[in-house]
Amino acid sequence: MHYLSTFLNFIALAIFCDGVLSSSVGAPAAATPIAIHPSNDGGGGGGNPVSQLVGYVKDSLVRTVDGTKEMWANHGRCKKIRSEQKEYRDKLQKQWEFEEKGLTPKEMKQRLSKVNGGVTYDDFVFLIKGKEDRGKLTNMLFLMWGAPRLFPYALMFYPEILPGPFSPLPDSSGKESKLQKQSRERTHAVIRTLLTIETEARAVPALAKLNIFGKKKQARNLDEMDSLGKTIGQIMAVPKNKSDNSGALVVMNTIEDLLYRSSPISRSEQRFVNVPKCITSGIMAAIDGPNVFQSVMPNFMKRGQMLNHVQKLNDIDNFLVDEKINLNDLSSARLLEACSDRMIGGPGQTVQEMRDHLNNWLDIGVNQPAKRIEDTGEFFNSNLAKMALMGFYCISGARDHRSASYLSRSMYSGQRKSND
Repeated sequence: MHYLSTFLNFIALAIFCDGVLSSSVGAPAAATPIAIHPSNDGGGGGGNPVSQLVGYVKDSLVRTVDGTKEMWANHGRCKKIRSEQKEYRDKLQKQWEFEEKGLTPKEMKQRLSKVNGGVTYDDFVFLIKGKEDRGKLTNMLFLMWGAPRLFPYALMFYPEILPGPFSPLPDSSGKESKLQKQSRERTHAVIRTLLTIETEARAVPALAKLNIFGKKKQARNLDEMDSLGKTIGQIMAVPKNKSDNSGALVVMNTIEDLLYRSSPISRSEQRFVNVPKCITSGIMAAIDGPNVFQSVMPNFMKRGQMLNHVQKLNDIDNFLVDEKINLNDLSSARLLEACSDRMIGGPGQTVQEMRDHLNNWLDIGVNQPAKRIEDTGEFFNSNLAKMALMGFYCISGARDHRSASYLSRSMYSGQRKSND
C-alpha cells in the first residue's frame, strides 16, 4: 500500500506539472512529443471530466516512460564518454612510463585522476550534467521512499529536484524571457543580501539578545559584518571598465590572506563553514531563484549545494584550461550556459562580452593562482575564490544598466542626472 501511495503521488504531481519533458542539453534521445490532452468538444474548454482525467493520467504515464528512456539513453552516452576518457588516461600512462618521469604508482594514479581529456567540451559538460541527474534521481527516490506525502509538494515548489529529462519546460506565461527573469531574480537577491549585511552590522538578532553571556561575541560579529559591508562598498566603488577585470582583481586581492596559505586548506574552509550565512543564502538564491525550500533550508544544506555547484565549476574550469579549449569555438548556447553558471552577464550582453568575461574568470580564478602556486608552493582555496567571483559578477550584473530589474536602476538614475 505504501508503494501504491507513492506511485499515485508521483502521477498526481506529473498531472499538476502538466508540461512536456525537456531534454538534457545535448541529450542523444529523440525529443519528447508534446502531450495532447483529449477533449470531447473538438478542442474547446469543456468536455467530460472523467475523459479529461483519464487523458491526464495517460499522458503522465507516457511522459514518465519517455523520460525514463531518455535517462537510460543519457546513461549510455555517459558510459561511452567515460570509456573514452579511460582510453586517453591509459595512453598517457604508457607515455609517462616510457618517458621515465620517475613517478611512483601512487603519484601516477593521483596525477591521472585529475586528467579529463580525450573528449570534447560538449561531451565533458554532458558528463557533468549526467552526474547531476544521477544525484537528483537518488535524492528523488529517497524522498519518495522516506516522505511520500511530502514528495508532491516538494516538486510543486521546487521542481529543480527533478532530473533533466523529467523537468517541465519553463513557464512562458509571464512578460519576460528566461534570461530577463534570471537577471531580475539575481538583482533582487543582491539587494536582499546587501540589506541583510547592513542590518547584521548594526543590530543584534533578537534570539542572540537572550544570551546575556555572549555580548563580546555579539560585538565581534557586528564588527565583522561591518567590515564585510565596508569591503563590499569599496569594491563597488572601483571604476567599472568593459571587461570587469579590475573589480574582480580587487576582490581576489582583498581576500588574498584567506585564499593562499603556506599550510593545507582545512576542510571547514573548503566547505564555507566560516562564510556568513547571508552570503551563502544570497548566492544560492541567485543560483536557484526564489523558492519556498530555500527559506526553510538549514544553512549546512545550503553550503552543501554551494559546494556541489563550485566543484562543478572547478571541474569545467580545469577542463577548459588543461585542454586549451578555444573560447571562440564555443557555441552561443554553451557560452551563455557557462556564463550563467558563473553569474556572468545578463540581458543585452554580446557574445564577445561574454567571452571576455569568461576569459577573465579563467585567468583570475585558474591561471594566475596556478602560476603563484608553482612559484611559491602555497595552497589555494579555489572553492572560496570561485564563490567570491560569483558574488562579484552577480553584483556587477545587478548594477549593469541592462539589468532586467528596472525599478532598482531607476532609484538612482534621476539622482545622478540631477547631481551632474
